[in-house]
Amino acid sequence: MRLNHINLCASDVTALAGTLVTHFGYRIIDTGRAPAAFGGGSFAAVAGSDGSEFVITQIDPVPDGGSAYPKGFHFGLIQQSREAVYTKHAELTAAGLNPGAISDGFQVWGATWTAFYCPLGDGLDLEVNYRTPSALLDTNP
Repeated sequence: MRLNHINLCASDVTALAGTLVTHFGYRIIDTGRAPAAFGGGSFAAVAGSDGSEFVITQIDPVPDGGSAYPKGFHFGLIQQSREAVYTKHAELTAAGLNPGAISDGFQVWGATWTAFYCPLGDGLDLEVNYRTPSALLDTNP
């Protein structure tokens, strides 16, 4: 079994899909309007070269300072190296996305991590990270 997709909600579907395409190598596989039974708003589906998929569905704009997501909710995209995290941080900063500070060298689940969070709108955060090998995380059942 493998994860099929994750649905993300955004008041600007095009912007979120565009960020994933432009900065993380996803490709758009479908766009349109959802059936009325699912709200009738716009949607986009994107796929990564690793087989990961996101469906992004339209929500009403969130009031300033509000969030469509619970505190702490985020999703992560792992990079190939520690250096790639720093490169991605610089890229997102240059694009005006305002990523947070990089945390480097913290240990969780037997790995050493380098990571930062980047706000994507509507209270949604993306964690960009790298980790060293881990006996706990790299064990295939």
